Amino acid sequence: MIYLDNSATTRPYEAVTALIAKEEQEHFANASALYTPAIRSEEGIRAAKSTIAGVLHCTPEEVLITTGGTYSNNFAVIGGALARKRMGNRVVLTKVEHPSVYACGTVLEEQGFEVLYAEPTAESIGEAINEKTVMVAVMMVNNEIGQKLPVERVAGIIRRKKAPAHFHIDGVQAFCKIPTNVTTLKCDSFSISSHKIKGPKGIGALYLKKGVRLKNILVGGDQEKGMVPGTYNSPAAAGFAKAVELYSGEDLSKLAALKERFLIRVKELPFIQINSPTDGVPYIINISTIGYLGENVLHFLEEKEIYVSQGSACSSKKARSQSVLGRLGHNEQTVMGALRISFGIENTLEEVDALMDALTEVPSRIQKLY
Repeated sequence: MIYLDNSATTRPYEAVTALIAKEEQEHFANASALYTPAIRSEEGIRAAKSTIAGVLHCTPEEVLITTGGTYSNNFAVIGGALARKRMGNRVVLTKVEHPSVYACGTVLEEQGFEVLYAEPTAESIGEAINEKTVMVAVMMVNNEIGQKLPVERVAGIIRRKKAPAHFHIDGVQAFCKIPTNVTTLKCDSFSISSHKIKGPKGIGALYLKKGVRLKNILVGGDQEKGMVPGTYNSPAAAGFAKAVELYSGEDLSKLAALKERFLIRVKELPFIQINSPTDGVPYIINISTIGYLGENVLHFLEEKEIYVSQGSACSSKKARSQSVLGRLGHNEQTVMGALRISFGIENTLEEVDALMDALTEVPSRIQKLY
């Protein structure tokens, strides 16, 4: 199997799954309880917070353990806007945000906010922000095309516009892959997810700057000071901490070599269009098989046990027209022919060659639609 959908999820480290299994059996007590076994379970939570804080350059007290990137994004964007509703009514998102941020716009519009969707440039974001802007959400790395957004400039823009805005960064596709200092970025919140870095699914975290308030979107428990109610998944938290520790030590330069090989080989295939920016991250490449339906190409590759995707795993088939490429104004052929290749640390140059060899067969094996 050649797995090239690492932006959707990654294969967990064996050490991570072994640790989780051990924690499930030996330290299964509810981490919120007051007796000794519960205190041992809570160590997994503390380990995750401490390890994550080290990568983000914040304090462990500023890290909230959540159920994943979607909850972290929802809580930061909706909760952040509602907490500042008396200060203004404008929310600024970008057109390329992940569904877990983009869909928050509809929720906030129903709450009476004015929501603007800016182009993913500093200039467009700046034009959208005014003195009544209470929420600005900009992702660090786009999950579909691999574009790096200008998050390092946003805090300065907010300050110059004298906006009382909460500044949120979706860092899910960047965490442990791009050096991140939340203090330097001057963001109010930053979301991450475990399963993008070979950790377990169903757990993530939210950096929340000390003193910043969010309005709760869930109730019914005291976990994380009542902000993330529900029983802690302490075994998964321990696994998350282990994944961060291991992934932080990986040599990620190999990802650039994979992208370079792909870009050299793709010149042999005139029907393939590159949709990712030239200065995008090395581990996400978005292409379109011009003239061919991307879904057909995906299943053709699947027959050869080569696995790629059409975009965000969180988008339904009905939402293809609302893909990042569609929002950015690409034509129908580009959108319908799109595929995302996302490299992981296990992938090899030989696997890239196998992918490219398979793609050379597309004109002779798949019916052209355009």
